[in-house]
Amino acid sequence: MIGSRPRGTRPCRSDAHPLAAAARRWTATRLALPEITKRIVRGRVIVSLDYGEVRYFRMARTVFGRAAYWTGVYLVDGLLVDSGPPNLARDVARLCRELPVRQCVTTHHHEDHSGNHRLLAERLGIRPLAHVLGVARIAAPEPLEPYRRLTWGAPQAAETDPLGERLGTPAHRFEVLHTPGHSPDHVALFEPDRGWLFSGDLYLAPRLKYLRADEDVHAMIDSLRRVVALEPRVLFCQHRGRVDGATAALRRKLDFLVELGGRIDGLRDRGLDESAIARALPWSDLIWRVWTGGQFSKRNFVRAFLRPRA
Repeated sequence: MIGSRPRGTRPCRSDAHPLAAAARRWTATRLALPEITKRIVRGRVIVSLDYGEVRYFRMARTVFGRAAYWTGVYLVDGLLVDSGPPNLARDVARLCRELPVRQCVTTHHHEDHSGNHRLLAERLGIRPLAHVLGVARIAAPEPLEPYRRLTWGAPQAAETDPLGERLGTPAHRFEVLHTPGHSPDHVALFEPDRGWLFSGDLYLAPRLKYLRADEDVHAMIDSLRRVVALEPRVLFCQHRGRVDGATAALRRKLDFLVELGGRIDGLRDRGLDESAIARALPWSDLIWRVWTGGQFSKRNFVRAFLRPRA
């Protein structure tokens, strides 16, 4: 019968065909897909992405098998950019044993970024670097809301040294950029020869649906303008991984915030109060507003834009 196959044989899978294999290799080359490995342990997950000279370790605590909130650390030429959340200390310790970590820099003091600084000091003798405004905060961590303790864990106090305006590794020279907004001590690292920007939490996404209660949106806009002027080519975001077309991506976020600020000012001029302005913004923040007890909400956007500039 036409189309029949001998008994005991299996149908040919399309992905096993030589042309399909060649197509997969071509696609991987064209898209420059990173090499990815994944490690899942009870209650935790860590994903390693190899971007060539830069490695990204994306990590999260899991709740009912799902990542609660992704964050990550980078390793470039022996420099660890952030140390990750304290509830993944065991995984970070294993990474540091297996990888050539020689120094650590802090993008900002939040526990998902500086949560294993003490571990680095005790296990590797590494004293991390942080912006001068973050040194005291890391040495005496602030009390955490329940959602933060559950998602990332509570960090131990750690000693850090203040950052200067430059940071060097054997192969790279980074400019340390003070980029407040997300936090007062926030910094980004710019490698001008490669066009790399390690952005911490400055970028996160081109459009945000909520803001933390303690963020300064005016300072954030100023910081975005300064880094856009540098015209970085590649963005390394702690929560999203590598983002190509960095300048355009950062400009989209900047434009979104400027437009949102204008919209909020216009609604205020029409006599709307904070609550009414937040309801008028055309997206929902319900899940994160409830989960964080209002610490993340679109009403925080309204408050931040209406607050006088510092």
